[in-house]
Amino acid sequence: MSLLGPAWRRIRFDVVSYFGLAPFLAFALFPFYWMVITSFKADANLYDLKRNPFWFSNYDGTTNRPYHKDIIVPASYNEGTIRWVIRPGAHTTRSDSEEHPAAIAFIGEQQIQSPVDGVLSGINIPEGRIAHPNEVIGVIRVASPTLTHYRYLRTTPFAAWMKVSLITGGAVMLITLLLAVPAAYGLARLNFWGNRTIGIAIFLTYLIPPTILFIPFSQFVGALKIDNTIWSLILTYPTFTVPFCTWLLMGFFRSVPKEIEERALLDGATRMQMLRLVVIPVVLPGILTAAIFAFTLSFQEYVYALTFISSSIHRTLPVGITVDMVRGDVYFWGPLMAAAVLGSVPVVIVYALSLDYFVSGMTTGAVK
Repeated sequence: MSLLGPAWRRIRFDVVSYFGLAPFLAFALFPFYWMVITSFKADANLYDLKRNPFWFSNYDGTTNRPYHKDIIVPASYNEGTIRWVIRPGAHTTRSDSEEHPAAIAFIGEQQIQSPVDGVLSGINIPEGRIAHPNEVIGVIRVASPTLTHYRYLRTTPFAAWMKVSLITGGAVMLITLLLAVPAAYGLARLNFWGNRTIGIAIFLTYLIPPTILFIPFSQFVGALKIDNTIWSLILTYPTFTVPFCTWLLMGFFRSVPKEIEERALLDGATRMQMLRLVVIPVVLPGILTAAIFAFTLSFQEYVYALTFISSSIHRTLPVGITVDMVRGDVYFWGPLMAAAVLGSVPVVIVYALSLDYFVSGMTTGAVK
């Protein structure tokens, strides 16, 4: 007991802190957990309402038998002699998740491809027999978890959507910083008539809903003949990122002591040199914050991207996922969640890489 006492006192604060944070952490991470779990579930497991939705299962909740899928000869095929390419126990891959799916059997010269990922568990029509249209020739035991939803993304323009979103987010972030940093500094530090009014007007501009502006912007984009191109997004997104980031940075610039700027001016620095060498290093946390907001706001924007881009290959990631992976009232939840998982990776990386710089910038600015 004497040994446990000091040890417990050393870790007691950490244990109590983590115990108190656990409910909030579980609440915040649950959507991501659900998204990841769904992206790895086989369709049979995904739509089985009698099984635990929070984990994987390989057995049907109604029959308690392994999930399976019948291999049915398409109605458009002609009858013919069957020739099996794979044997019982061999793994199969869902045909629509491969660009060039391999056949698991032939009926004459007609290919039979696997409808699901899994293992060929049984053959109903042996090799050399005659198979007819709409006839069940074999059974596949469905695999869960599975990578089929991620493989399916290779047959879609997912990579092109990701490229468009990353280029757009990066370009908008640079344009936003180039415009917002000097604008915020001027409004925060320079005294001129209408200074406060302009600052409030900039913030009110950000509050205008995008659903009101996309109609006049569509005419503007059409007049410049940049519709259905990435430039239509790069030129319109700064209209809501620049006002927000300008207002955000004004607070950071106002927090810089004026004595630092006056000392730099007395030492012979010009206004631009003072801004570049003295002020910006101090407000670097704010600039990184504005950059993150500009990137994420443009990366996840939906209304303008849906309005200005009509070609499937030129769509951004949010629009491509929701438009091409939803058919009427049918939602392909597996591919949707797989695309959402991969689509969240760039944003997570941006936040992860910026966190250390944000914290160090705050402490460095305070010390300076």
